[in-house]
Amino acid sequence: MYMISDITLLGWFHSIVGIAAIATGLYSLCRYAIIDINSMLGKFYIGSTSIVCASSLLIYNATGSFNVAHILSVLVLLAFIFAFSINKFNILGRLTPYLHHLALSVTVYFSLLPTIAEFLTRLPLGDPVAVSIEDPLIGSIYGYVTVGYGLFALFTILRIYRRD
Repeated sequence: MYMISDITLLGWFHSIVGIAAIATGLYSLCRYAIIDINSMLGKFYIGSTSIVCASSLLIYNATGSFNVAHILSVLVLLAFIFAFSINKFNILGRLTPYLHHLALSVTVYFSLLPTIAEFLTRLPLGDPVAVSIEDPLIGSIYGYVTVGYGLFALFTILRIYRRD
């Protein structure tokens, strides 16, 4: 397979679409506090993220095996299915809006984790910030991102509760 640098063309496609997807998801959450599945922005986020998840399942040359990043891709796709299903069928009653919005927002969190590790272990070219995914810096950043997502999830729950 043709490669630019040490990344295949599929890897570049995956990375470029992934950056657009994460940027869209973060923008939607920061601007509107939700990912609206009926808006153009929400549809773009869900479509592009689904493409990234599917392409990640085809990328094995970085590790040679199915790994945590692939599991997160599967979890993102399952979260989308869950969010669409509970929104359409409203089988969980009063919990539906909470779980719907949390399921969609957690997809951004799940997408950020492998992206952070990928950026820090590749950039700057020739002298990356982190040597491997086990680097303590990556662990620290994961901790901050996790706390940030936890606070955002709490904010989401309180906002929905106050609205209802």
